[in-house]
Amino acid sequence: MEWASESGAVRRHRIGGERRDGPAAAQQPEREALAPEPLADACGGGARTRKRSGEGSGGGARRGTGTGLSEARAALGLALYLLALRALVQLSLRQLVLRGAAVGHQGEFDAHQARDYLEHITSIGPRTTGSPENEILTVHYLLEQIKLIEAQSNSLHKISVDVQRPTGSFSIDFLGGFTSYYDNITNVVVKLEPRDGAQHAVLANCHFDSVANSPGASDDAVSCSVMLEVLRVLSTSSEALHHAVIFLFNGAEENVLQASHGFITQHPWASSVRAFINLEAAGVGGKELVFQTGPENPWLVQAYVSAAKHPFASVVAQEVFQSGIIPSDTDFRIYRDFGNIPGIDLAFIENGYIYHTKYDTADRILTDSIQRAGDNILAVLKYLATSDMLASSSKYQHGNMVFFDVLGLFVIAYPSRVGSIINYMVVMAVVLYLGRKLLHPKYKTATYTKDFFCGLGITLISWFTSLVTVLIIAVFISLIGQSLSWYNHFYVSVCLYGTAAVAKIIFIHTLAKRFYYVINFIYLAKSTKRTMLSLTLVCTVTFLLVCSGTFFPYSSNSASPKPKRVFLQHTTRTFHDLDGNVAKRDSGVWINGFDYTGMSHITPHIPEINDTVRADCEENAPLCGFPWYLPVHFLIRKNWYLPAPEVSPREPAHFRLVSKEQTPWDSIKLTFEATGPSHMSFYVRTHKGATLSQWSLGNGTPVTSKGGDYFVFYSHGLQASTWHFWIEVQVLEEQPEGMVTVAIAAHYFSGEDKRSSQLDALREKFPDWTFPSAWVCTYNLFVF
Repeated sequence: MEWASESGAVRRHRIGGERRDGPAAAQQPEREALAPEPLADACGGGARTRKRSGEGSGGGARRGTGTGLSEARAALGLALYLLALRALVQLSLRQLVLRGAAVGHQGEFDAHQARDYLEHITSIGPRTTGSPENEILTVHYLLEQIKLIEAQSNSLHKISVDVQRPTGSFSIDFLGGFTSYYDNITNVVVKLEPRDGAQHAVLANCHFDSVANSPGASDDAVSCSVMLEVLRVLSTSSEALHHAVIFLFNGAEENVLQASHGFITQHPWASSVRAFINLEAAGVGGKELVFQTGPENPWLVQAYVSAAKHPFASVVAQEVFQSGIIPSDTDFRIYRDFGNIPGIDLAFIENGYIYHTKYDTADRILTDSIQRAGDNILAVLKYLATSDMLASSSKYQHGNMVFFDVLGLFVIAYPSRVGSIINYMVVMAVVLYLGRKLLHPKYKTATYTKDFFCGLGITLISWFTSLVTVLIIAVFISLIGQSLSWYNHFYVSVCLYGTAAVAKIIFIHTLAKRFYYVINFIYLAKSTKRTMLSLTLVCTVTFLLVCSGTFFPYSSNSASPKPKRVFLQHTTRTFHDLDGNVAKRDSGVWINGFDYTGMSHITPHIPEINDTVRADCEENAPLCGFPWYLPVHFLIRKNWYLPAPEVSPREPAHFRLVSKEQTPWDSIKLTFEATGPSHMSFYVRTHKGATLSQWSLGNGTPVTSKGGDYFVFYSHGLQASTWHFWIEVQVLEEQPEGMVTVAIAAHYFSGEDKRSSQLDALREKFPDWTFPSAWVCTYNLFVF
């Protein structure tokens, strides 16, 4: 019981420092000899300890030794607990599927067949939208395999195949906001349904295109391979489906989600979709994580929880991803925002350090990872395709869900309103408990109240100072040029930052104990303070370790060096004045390091890339006058412009003003036309006294990018017609330098035009642990 363990010092304080005569005092001389005597103290109005005149040094040493041993045992126990917890988390991360599981049998997902699909797709090479590899070779292979699957399908099912080539435009608030335009891109759409048809459908989505110069095994060929095998298993099943399953193999996700927009806004089958599963990647292999669900529709989370054989989900990942901290997005956004359809977003997250690099190859994906993903996707799709809820999913759209897996064994999920109720109940219980304590006659003193808030303040200060300590260490590591040195090794980060945070918390509590060790505080220290310290450490470190199971695999889990991503664009820039004459022309290799460390690790290997060739911002040009592929200029601290000869693509881009006319509502309408490679970027900056009122892109309302300029991302498939578009400029006052500056950059990602001898020579100088993604581009600026 609480009072049975009370120390003599606390009992002495209870009698208010009165004289202790008679038998009561004589019965405990030894205990009184060891009790500290109060001295005035600033914290809590208590007292500082001092040795009584009759106390020998041996007693103090024994007490100090006992306390030290007790704290050492507590620290050892905490360390063992944390190590055991980390071992369980690591075991959970490594858990894929049980060895000896029946795979390849009738009705079972066969990872070996899916791997065969994967290796064939990645053998094609990088598959950028508009390239023959993406638009012809990959599409041909997919159609060939789908035809073979159809020939083996059960007569209970019907398979329909459609190759969609949509054209459209939309605006998005991703990366600060910009507008996207696409023309003749490719979708391969397959519908599996009951022989008599189905009114409702569940959608499974993957993308077979890849970023430039990457084989894209994990992002996202493996997902398309999983979908092919799921299609095969479902189509050969003797179990009838209630609803259709639509498999969308989209060919332009890396073009900022264009193909999914083309499907959901234009394809005739899109209107039947009631829910979707999106298969993505932010790493290579491992366990696929459910990191987004909804919006609302808690029944969909419950469907995953009920059906998935190997669940792995985290609402923390959803909160972080949807906060915008991570500059990334998936087709989930398109189906949610433009289709108003609920869904589940899954992604491979392990070994994220090779994501979007040349190292994203099929051999780095374990067959067990494929089997695990296939088991889950097959089970969830089958569950949804036979669910009564799918047909009336809108009826179940009420609230969000809290969900998390427990070491990969099972998932706990409950409505967020239940979580709010639990939180409120805990807060109320704490308030009632503390209120009862403070109002109890035994504690109803100003000293106890002050001591309580002093202890609480110390706990909060320990958290705050630990955060400051970690930030100071991070700054120091950056100043000595070792930023992200922990990236490849999880335990280095734990030792560098985790131990510093824990040590700071212990240090603050130790200081509080040593220098503010008041008699009032002894009770708090012995009955509460150690508990608070232990809970603080356990909760803080446990949170870090468990979350590391979600987020550190996203970063790295390998002993190999992390590839430094560097983008090289051999570009020729031409600047025209208001009269159309060439005012400036230059050429060089424009270098961007998409890494926090910049080029500091690469400069020793390539001395010519140094601060003497730092790129200067063209103040009068949109986005500083450089050919940004996407509007990520605000994310890049430094870039370099190394002089090089001019480039001359065999198929140069053409851009011209078709007409300039005054509208009845006193604005100037400028109509343009452009032709060029599969990827182009269009930039607009209005001058003083002019505003961009409307244009023919998106929904007609111009969307500014971060910084105030306008950015349009354009792409097309293998063949496309001339791009015609117009903008309207409202002129409030005439300016001698014109009303608007526009520029267009042409990016050559495939074919012979993507290369130059200078680019190849520079790329060969980069060490093996870097990933220099290189291409040729041209940039032309005009003033009107």
